[in-house]
Amino acid sequence: MTRELTHELSASDRYSQFRHFFRMPLWKVEELTDLLIERAYIPYPRSKSRQMEFRERTELLIMSSLYLLGTGSGFRSCQPLCSISTSEVRKFFFLFLDAICDMRSEQISMPSNITAYQRVEGMYSANGLPGCCGSIDVVHVRWSNCPAGDYNRAKGKESYPSLGFECVTDFNRRIMSIYGPHFGSRNDMDIVKTDKSVAAMSKKSLFRDARWKYYDQDGEVRTNRGAYLICDNGYLRWPTTICPFTRVDVGSAQGYFTTHLEGIRKDVECTFGILKKRWRILNNGFFYRQVKVCEKIFVTCCWLHNFLLDLMDRTNINLGRGAPIGNDGLWLSGPSDSEPPADEGKNDRILSEQFSHRRAQLVHHLHMFRRMGAIE
Repeated sequence: MTRELTHELSASDRYSQFRHFFRMPLWKVEELTDLLIERAYIPYPRSKSRQMEFRERTELLIMSSLYLLGTGSGFRSCQPLCSISTSEVRKFFFLFLDAICDMRSEQISMPSNITAYQRVEGMYSANGLPGCCGSIDVVHVRWSNCPAGDYNRAKGKESYPSLGFECVTDFNRRIMSIYGPHFGSRNDMDIVKTDKSVAAMSKKSLFRDARWKYYDQDGEVRTNRGAYLICDNGYLRWPTTICPFTRVDVGSAQGYFTTHLEGIRKDVECTFGILKKRWRILNNGFFYRQVKVCEKIFVTCCWLHNFLLDLMDRTNINLGRGAPIGNDGLWLSGPSDSEPPADEGKNDRILSEQFSHRRAQLVHHLHMFRRMGAIE
């Protein structure tokens, strides 16, 4: 009777007490439990007494992990709620993080075929941005237990040390890519240079050869090739990262394009807001010194965010500690082996010209799109 009542309350009311504590209805908790048990992420107990209560105990442990992620509470707060020892809750929490990160590619991935790409691109094309494959931005999460040796490197534009994660989201706020963590002192221009998801826009044939139609300045339908991402003005002027104009007249075609792009690009900002308010452990800050644990927590929250989209209406490295690390700790994963090409300045100039040309095409298309409608 209690379970049936909980099913009804948690499914019908999004502000119910159950969903307040665990951020999802009971049937989603059961689905997540089945997934972890079927894939043997949770070891089957040996003792007969534990085998009889294996299913119920597993659900309670998963709900404890969701409670910790959703409220940012400590491990000791779960013991009076689920009658499971603090050590067991702590042990299962890290097992839960490892299991979700192992299934990362099932919920967090860029389009892998033409059908998936067209599904994402079609949403942006219907809103006046043909060829767009997502929005990109960097979110910073407070690193509350930052080691003293990393304090200066981790403190960037915020007044506190933080870790940055570059995310790519689609029009429906699904997180498709995560790149990080990075020290908070690194800006968006530095991070995007080594992001493989952005590099795939110009190297992977699915995105490089993707064709899309647009209006030219005379209203004729033309065809262009190559997918791109939309971003803010903190990114490099690349043809794969299209940003708005700065200091233009609002009444001009460039001003309308800027306002429209900024409105569409807010999907990534809204995603970050949903993440931090739904999973308060991100809003409160990482209380772990190990960078790998912080990364697993962020990936788990993003995985669960995608796992719950159907409910919406729309290495163990201890950095710092006083010890020097290679390349002054600029990269959390170690210094990069690749060196910039000798003609990097020339390539930057070519990319900037391609960026200006593509953005001008999109400005003309949006101007005609407003008058003539979408291209069939």
